[in-house]
Amino acid sequence: MRITKQAQGFTVLELMVAMAIAMVVLGIAVPSFLSWLPTLRLSSAARQVATDLQVARMKAISQNASYTIAFNTTTGVYTYGSDSRDIDQEYPGISIQSVSPSNPVFTPRGTASAAVTITLSNGSGQKLVCVKTVGRVNIADSSCA
Repeated sequence: MRITKQAQGFTVLELMVAMAIAMVVLGIAVPSFLSWLPTLRLSSAARQVATDLQVARMKAISQNASYTIAFNTTTGVYTYGSDSRDIDQEYPGISIQSVSPSNPVFTPRGTASAAVTITLSNGSGQKLVCVKTVGRVNIADSSCA
């Protein structure tokens, strides 16, 4: 059996050209991705807080007891029941700016005792995690209205 030239593979020159093209594409894509990283972290942190608030609401309903989520804006830690989460450690550069008017409390019926806004920030942008009095939790960019 005779091997033809086309079946032998790539030449060194072809491989070098392909690698050069790949390096140019990476050189353009990586800085663009790195500039998006803080925004992605902020969105991920907001989703994590919203998910934990929904879990706390479900626990309040299932255990037929009020459930409070305690936020500490100085340390970036919040606790719900026996669980706690450190936003500063899990999402570097993200901080809990404020919780107003007070920590959210879910009742056994799944409603919240008051509407609460949790503000997360990365220095250049912010996300709001909104808790409505009916117990609904959502994420907003500018206002919880």
